[in-house]
Amino acid sequence: MRDLVRLTGVSAPTIHFYAQQGLLPAARKTAGNQALYPDSTITRVRWIRDLQTELNLSLRSIAHVLEMRGELAVEEIRALQALGALLDEPDPAAGAAELAAVRERLAPTDIASLQRLGLIGSTGPISSSDLRLLDLVAAMRAAGFTEDAGFSIESLALYRDAVERLVADELARIVEPVLHRHDTETLRDLVHNGLPLTDRLLSLLHQRAVRGEMQRWLDIAPDAAGATA
Repeated sequence: MRDLVRLTGVSAPTIHFYAQQGLLPAARKTAGNQALYPDSTITRVRWIRDLQTELNLSLRSIAHVLEMRGELAVEEIRALQALGALLDEPDPAAGAAELAAVRERLAPTDIASLQRLGLIGSTGPISSSDLRLLDLVAAMRAAGFTEDAGFSIESLALYRDAVERLVADELARIVEPVLHRHDTETLRDLVHNGLPLTDRLLSLLHQRAVRGEMQRWLDIAPDAAGATA
């Protein structure tokens, strides 16, 4: 511990607290009240101190970063913070007249199901993005996607789950590798310009996949019918 204090400039009680929070590599107890720490403890203590002083991160947030991404460089975490702040755009409450008009096109059970699935907020006012989702569901109902036709609100969870998996892969394989290559302004522009293009790409790929799969169904339908006969 004496060596850690000297090499890191961090006090012994603080280092002990880091260890109690599970943020440091495990030490090996020796005779008496001594412990041997691996060399990696030095960089870990410095890393934690830098995140606290430079980025004002709490130990709980640091533990989350460590669990999810490991000892990520401070500059990369700073870029992630900047992107998070830039993308945290306001989502104002929906207008009363617009909300009432959409509610008239939906069954109360539809709204309750959307809230239960977490697709719209269950507490507080309905936001503008929630209103857009309600409007889309109402349009689907009007187009014939009804309970009687076999379409339930629970079906939307399929899309939600697929998109969440896609976004996790997208962040890990596309966004994270380029974080350290660009400054904050460039990253902001890339994200803001890229989101609409990505939406269009996903829509195109979805349409092509659906058409391809439906064609395969149609191609095998006569054989299946003949086999059944």
